[in-house]
Amino acid sequence: MLIADTKIDDFKTPRKDIAPPLPMVMRLAPILFYLSLVFLVVVGSVASWRAKVSSDQRNAVTARIESLKGEIEQAKTERAALEKEIVKATDLEAWVLASMPLQPLVVEIINSMGPQSEIVDLTIERDAETPSQLRLHLTLNTASDKQLDETLAVIQGRQYREFNPTQTRVQGNLDYKASLLWDPNAKAEQRQTPEERVKERVMVP
Repeated sequence: MLIADTKIDDFKTPRKDIAPPLPMVMRLAPILFYLSLVFLVVVGSVASWRAKVSSDQRNAVTARIESLKGEIEQAKTERAALEKEIVKATDLEAWVLASMPLQPLVVEIINSMGPQSEIVDLTIERDAETPSQLRLHLTLNTASDKQLDETLAVIQGRQYREFNPTQTRVQGNLDYKASLLWDPNAKAEQRQTPEERVKERVMVP
C-alpha cells in the first residue's frame, strides 16, 4: 500500500542540532594548513635551488683552484728549465771567454825578457774544470828578480791574477810557479810596481 509523501513527513518530530557550528577560526584551519604546505614546498624548492647554485659555485671555485695550481706548477717547471738554460749559457760564456788563445800571453812573456835574461822553461796548462784558471811554470836564467817582476806586470796586463805563487833559485835559475785566474775587471785596478811586488814578497813570512 502506498503512502503519500506528505503523510510520511508528518511522522518527523522536530529535534535540535547534535553539535553547534564550528567557529570561524576552526573553519580557517584547513585553509591555513594547505597554505603552509604550499609555503613549505616553495621554501624547499628555493632552498634546493640555492644549495644547487652553491654546490655549482663551489665546484667552479675548486676547479679554478686546481687549474691555477696546474698553471703555477707549469710556471715553476718552465722557470726551472729557464734557469738551467741561463746557467748553461753563463757557463758557456765563461768557457768561451776563458778559453781565449794563450799565444798572445806567451808572446808578451817572451817579449818581456831583457837583454840579460832568457827563458829556460815555460809551461802554461789550462785547468780542465775551470778554463779561466791557468797553471804557470816559468824558469828564468837571470841575475836579478826585477826581470820576474816585469814579466808578472805583463801577465797582469793581460788581465790575469796570480794565486799561490812560489819563487825559488835552482842551480842559478829563477824558478816561478803560480796559478793564474783570468779576470775581465783586472784592468780597472791599480797595478803594482816591481818595487812594491818585491816589498810585498819580503813582508810575507
